Parts: sequence; C-alpha cells; structure tokens
Amino acid sequence: MKIQIHGAGMAGSYLYFLLRDEFEVGIDDVRNKPDCRCAWGISYKEAKELYKKIGVNLDDYVLSKPKYAIANGIRLKNKYVVIFDRSKLLSDLWKEMEFKKVDADIEVDATGYKRAYLPKIENDRVYPTVQRIEVHEMEENIYTYSSQFGYAWAFPLGDDRWHIGAGEKSLERAKALIEKLRRAYGFEEKEASCSCTSGVRLLPPSKCRPFVKCTCIGVGEAIGCVSGFGEGNAPALKSAEILKDCLVEENFNDYERRILKEFKWIEVEHKFVDAVQQNKMIKALFYMLRVMSIERKRSLSYSPKDILSIIKLSFNPDAQSF
Repeated sequence: MKIQIHGAGMAGSYLYFLLRDEFEVGIDDVRNKPDCRCAWGISYKEAKELYKKIGVNLDDYVLSKPKYAIANGIRLKNKYVVIFDRSKLLSDLWKEMEFKKVDADIEVDATGYKRAYLPKIENDRVYPTVQRIEVHEMEENIYTYSSQFGYAWAFPLGDDRWHIGAGEKSLERAKALIEKLRRAYGFEEKEASCSCTSGVRLLPPSKCRPFVKCTCIGVGEAIGCVSGFGEGNAPALKSAEILKDCLVEENFNDYERRILKEFKWIEVEHKFVDAVQQNKMIKALFYMLRVMSIERKRSLSYSPKDILSIIKLSFNPDAQSF
C-alpha cells in the first residue's frame, strides 16, 4: 500500500515515522521549514511514551517544567505539562524525512485547521491566534488570562524567553486579551524576536466528520483532536497512532469509532466551553467538575480552595484573583 501524507506538523511527521517501515510513504508540506506557532506545551507522560515508539527522547527537547499554572490569578500546581521546543523537534524529524509524492492508494489530511483535503466542516469554528516571542525576567510559570470566548497565555521557553499569545473570536479581541494578560501579570510589551498569526480549530471530533472520504483520511487537528483549551500536541500524536493501527490492520471502517472513543475527554471539555460561551452556567458547572477530573490526570492538581475559585471564575470569566 502506498500512502501520501499531506502536512508535516505534529500529526503528519509522527505518522510518517510510524508508517515508513510498513508501507511506501510520501510526505509533503507547503512550508519549507517548521514554524514556531502556538503549541509549546505538551502533556509530558503521554507524549514521552508516544515519541519513544519512533526513537525520539522528548527530554532532549524540554525547555522548562513550570511549577505552577496561573489562570486569572488562580495558582494551580502543575503536574505533567512541560514546555518543549516544538520547532527544533520537528526540524530534527524533517531532516530524516524524504519529502516526496507517491502514487498513493491512501491520502492523509494532516493539514491542521486548514483541512485542505477533506470536505469542509459544516459550521466550522476556527479562532484566529496572534503570538510573539519576547524576553522577560519573570518566574517561570504558565500564565493565562481567560475571557468568555478565548484566552491569552505566556509560556516560559527558558533563558528569559517567553511565548506570548492569545486566541479569540477575532484578531482584535485576541490582541485585547494579550493586553489584559500584560496588565495582570506585568508582561510589559517588548520587542518581539518573531511574531505571527495563525488559527486553531475549536470543535471536538464528533463535529469534524467525515474523518474518511473516499481514499482520504484525516488526522490530528483536521478532525478536531484539540482539547477545549487548545491542547493539540499529544492528541495529534495519539490520533496518528490510532490511524497507523487501522492502516496496518486495513480496518478503515473502525477508525472513526476508535477516535471518538479515545477522545471522549475532548468532547467533555468542549461541552464545558460551549456552556460557558452560551451562558449556561449550571450546565457549565456540571461539565467543569468532569473537566477537572480529566485535567488532574493530564496536567494540574487542585486543592478544595482552588475548586471554589475555579467555580467562581467559570460563572464570571473576567473575574480575577490577583
């Protein structure tokens, strides 16, 4: 079987290495090098095990492990999130990949939020993001500032470098959120070593069907494998592993079921976000408790006091606990 992967980001590059010993694989990308947009944080335990399967030691790319994640002033203990050098990791993988096109039996859409090969999603929801890298002398925590429809972030990259950005319903609103983050935590605007805009899909897998159309199969963000809070790195890798298994087994009909089963937690997080955006606060509270149970296993730990603060924040996203 010949397989052509379109897109060499997190999902596409990982899938390439999973498949190259089993099939004839081609890969292509519209970029001439990996970019540094978004995606610096990753769930360490899950990603380390996944990358081990292609001979990559994630520890070689970890830039920092923040002690705390601070959300609108609420200080939460970080358990499993690390900040990693995504651009360098992808650059190293690209050096070992043979970029070519094959006369494919199967094509894979790994083009992220652009979903360039699968049919367009009805009522798609892609939020614009704006981001930049600046130098600041700050305590190395993850800082976020949430609104009802998005959030701004500051991730420590080591050596006083910070990745600062935001995603919202419009670029103007995203930029305004960054200003709120700056005022809240003291990140005064500095000259950026790089800056860019991008997008992130905020729909769960169940709303990103079809995953398969004729001989084209989607993976990663193209089929909604991004959490309600914008985490897409580890889900991209996991979705690629699921696709690899289905390709090896020649069991394409089971791909959708396996994706939906694996990412039930993403569905829950999106239901929470939707409830907040629709001002359905009782429903939001119900899903928030489930989200916190999920995130205890994936990222953060909570005290009873933290839970009360987060409940208050859920009912008023612009509230602060500074």
